[in-house]
Amino acid sequence: MQLRSHRAWRSLCSGLCAIAVGSCGLTTLACGGAASSSALAAASAAETAPPPAESEAAGAAPEPAEPAELESPAASRSLPSECQLLAGLCLPPRDFVRRLCQGAYTGVAFHLLEKRSPFSRGYIRVREVHSVNALGGPTSDAKLTFGEEVLILTRTMDGGPGQMQVSGMGGYDVLRWDGTCANLADGELALRPPTTPRAAPLEWRYIDENIQTALLQDEGVRSARQAQRKHCHGVSLGPRSAACVKAEDQLNARIVLAVRSGMELPPLLSVP
Repeated sequence: MQLRSHRAWRSLCSGLCAIAVGSCGLTTLACGGAASSSALAAASAAETAPPPAESEAAGAAPEPAEPAELESPAASRSLPSECQLLAGLCLPPRDFVRRLCQGAYTGVAFHLLEKRSPFSRGYIRVREVHSVNALGGPTSDAKLTFGEEVLILTRTMDGGPGQMQVSGMGGYDVLRWDGTCANLADGELALRPPTTPRAAPLEWRYIDENIQTALLQDEGVRSARQAQRKHCHGVSLGPRSAACVKAEDQLNARIVLAVRSGMELPPLLSVP
């Protein structure tokens, strides 16, 4: 009876030990699995972590230098100052004339018609002529009238070796005081000035701002400009009063007189 009890006790102990060993193994396996998962996660994090920034390791790379701003062709040009002689006339270069007559350049006209300019002038010898720009640029609405002073740009000859053909119409291409070009026939232009040369109508707003500032240093121009603003205030389109027309004529006359008298003109902001 005791033997059977002892054997039962031993069997019970052996079973308990087996259960204990199994539990320990499962526990160890579970712990080992958790450790393995942690190791794999750490390794993966190490592999996917970004490398140190190059700016921290070797210093920030210098920013590329901005390209130098290129100077525009118009800004690098200058007004012609030497003659191209033709038939006794002092004319500006033909390539300059082509560019000039593609636009309206009041400031350029002032510089070319001022007292010290060497280029030849002409004067309208007929009662009036419609303004036509045969070189393709804009033209003025105002007709050319008797006695108007212009700068001669080209002389169109009627054939012959060595003679210049420019516009194919008339005898001259000319520059008016308002900066527009016009074409004239031989019989419409004289080289001898009248007693009182006239000028094409000017519009103050189309004069370069730096030239406006210079003109206002002249007392006559300044006074005429004040009168023009008073009598023409608010007038842009439509009919003008007689007082406005008179004030604008006086302002134009003062501007032309100041330029003809040799006032110092500021440099042009751009040259065609």
